[in-house]
Amino acid sequence: MKYKKTIITITLITTAVGFWVYTSESALQPPQSAAVIEQEDTVPTKPNVVKHRQAKTMTEVEKLPQSISDSFQFMAEAYASELELPSYSMPLSVNDMHLLNPNAYIPQPVQLQDGANASIVLPKYRFSFPEPVVINLVVNGLVVTGASAALHSELAGGSDALISEAMLGNNGKWTIKLNAEEDWNGPMEVSVTFSAKGKKQTLKTGIEYSHPTAIITGVGDIRAAGSDMLIPVKLDVEQAGYYRLRANLYTADKQPIALLTGSDKLTEGSVELDLKAYKGVLAQYKGPYVLSTFVLERRPAVPGELTQYGHSEEPAYELGDFAVESLSDEPWQPDEQEMQRLEFLQEMAGD
Repeated sequence: MKYKKTIITITLITTAVGFWVYTSESALQPPQSAAVIEQEDTVPTKPNVVKHRQAKTMTEVEKLPQSISDSFQFMAEAYASELELPSYSMPLSVNDMHLLNPNAYIPQPVQLQDGANASIVLPKYRFSFPEPVVINLVVNGLVVTGASAALHSELAGGSDALISEAMLGNNGKWTIKLNAEEDWNGPMEVSVTFSAKGKKQTLKTGIEYSHPTAIITGVGDIRAAGSDMLIPVKLDVEQAGYYRLRANLYTADKQPIALLTGSDKLTEGSVELDLKAYKGVLAQYKGPYVLSTFVLERRPAVPGELTQYGHSEEPAYELGDFAVESLSDEPWQPDEQEMQRLEFLQEMAGD
């Protein structure tokens, strides 16, 4: 029975956490940019094979342990707090670094022998054709005698390099600019190989490279729509599909206001996708306003299809002034689906 309780508890937690994370816009995470190192004399190890057991079905209702109930209580309170404002217009602060710079590449120093370390440094994580990929290698505590960089397509299995060139070095810093080619598309592996103390070592990391499926070309006139300031974003769509656009709203002096999110099914050609800023988020800020920091995604239409990306012609667009007082004071009301999620978490917490 004890074993059975463990299975039930883990299943419930996994279900609830996934239910909350995948339905919550606050679960946005920065791109992963970890680096790994390979040495010339590394001996490959046999991978562990994990056998998956079939999950046991729940045949009776059992009371959850208090610690598990407390976890659900925490999730319920966090989700209830999110529902105080619409998910399409979430407030931003200067501390929300991964939202203010969602395309940042985060270097991961790798420890080498004798206290030395090395890291790949990139200007960003996601690139759009025809942008070049600038790769930097920074090594501390070790004299490097030569370095080269290469790109491999992960979709092609990474067997052959798409491009490989020698890097230029100066005072422990090595750099190269790889100019884009037409066949660069999809997830890619960046590898940097360098020589030190008679050994060759390789650092690896990942990036996303894509031909843009849509381009943001500007914004239309902002206007009032109930309790929201509506911002029509103009796009030139090359591939029709279901798109999600995230952008940050700022004051003219670059003070962050809100993360705005809009989704719609778009056809090819010149179209508009609306973003909305809720009055409850705008109230304490004065215009003029600026829209910037765009993440434009074409979502997968079928399982296994990759997310594709668009980009903006300009890094920011000025929106001008807006009379926030012209917006209605009607309170935000979560929809039926959002309330069902909250009720589920509250029930699991025993409320």
